[in-house]
Amino acid sequence: MNKKSISCIIPCHNCQDYIYKTVDSLINQTIKPLEIILVNDASTDNTLDVLKQMEVKHPNVIKVIDLETNKGPSYARNFGVENSKGEYILFLDSDDIAEPFLIEKYLFKLNELNKKEDDYILCFSGYIQVNEKDEEISDVVRGIQVEPEEILGYQLTRNYISTSGVLIKKDYFLKTGGFNEEIRYSEDWDLWLRLAQYGGFAYVDEPLVKIRRHGSNLSSKIGKMLGAERAVLKQYSIDFIKNAIFKRKLSFQKNVVDFVSVLFRLDYWEEGFTELKSLLSEGYDFYNLYFYIGLYYLKHKNIAKALDYFIKTINIKENHGAALNNIGAIYLYYGKNQLAEKYLKLAIEYFPAYMDASHNLGLLNRTSLSLEDLKFTWRELREVLTKYTG
Repeated sequence: MNKKSISCIIPCHNCQDYIYKTVDSLINQTIKPLEIILVNDASTDNTLDVLKQMEVKHPNVIKVIDLETNKGPSYARNFGVENSKGEYILFLDSDDIAEPFLIEKYLFKLNELNKKEDDYILCFSGYIQVNEKDEEISDVVRGIQVEPEEILGYQLTRNYISTSGVLIKKDYFLKTGGFNEEIRYSEDWDLWLRLAQYGGFAYVDEPLVKIRRHGSNLSSKIGKMLGAERAVLKQYSIDFIKNAIFKRKLSFQKNVVDFVSVLFRLDYWEEGFTELKSLLSEGYDFYNLYFYIGLYYLKHKNIAKALDYFIKTINIKENHGAALNNIGAIYLYYGKNQLAEKYLKLAIEYFPAYMDASHNLGLLNRTSLSLEDLKFTWRELREVLTKYTG
């Protein structure tokens, strides 16, 4: 195997309880990293002392950088990269764990895909979510392997990649400008979109990272994340987004519906609905089409039509979690609580971590509800949902 030098970058802020395990998971890799750079982001607990102890124990591998003021994870990661020596950068969060074969399997995958040309500039894997006690709380969250020219279109429709456990060719990271330090949420997705314009992403279909979920995770700020996603998308023109999505080797109708999903997120409701009506007029009949038509009517408060199309969705795909939740929420609004309970419980049965459905189920005993009281799901769900605990 063609070995490559790898610098591991870990932003550290008040992580004294988990950082030992995180660093040990890198020290014990079957292929050793060149260096592990720990960037202390002005921690207020004993994190810095813990980092220095590890640096003393592994002086040839571990390098501690101490920031006097808190700058945030994007700055810490960028600063770590600027002070790194490796050809590749491996990012890991300070409470996550890399499996022992992660680096070895990443390098094997990159070598396999880059036999002719170095088209692939990033590598990621599936992951498992764990809680504070290292107990697994989810099935494997998987990504997808696609051709280099397809990855931008896939990433525009949904972020498939967690920052923790990503390996990136350093010169491309620097070429794109690294993480945008002005973005507090979705800064990883913003970077992946820029990188996807330079090369392909290699994917290892194994859970090579354990990602810890707890109440203090940044990602628990759901509302702010949705706003950040929209801001990221608004950096690109509609034509740019459409061209990228239609480069995917998927059916015409699937590309149309995924393009519409982006239009809706950007509040281009009429433009998206025009695309959907065109598919209907051409005789297309599939669950994604009906789900997004249902969302259009829901947005315009035509509740009866929205319900009809959500029911059409589950008649084709019975485990469509978002449609099940939205049906249950509408029945709650209509005061049909038995039907609401049936569909909401089905949604949670298929997706146990489903926050919208759990919220709506908690409203069953309310006598009067407005649409604003209910939580509707405005996009299709991932196969495995992010878990939030604490």
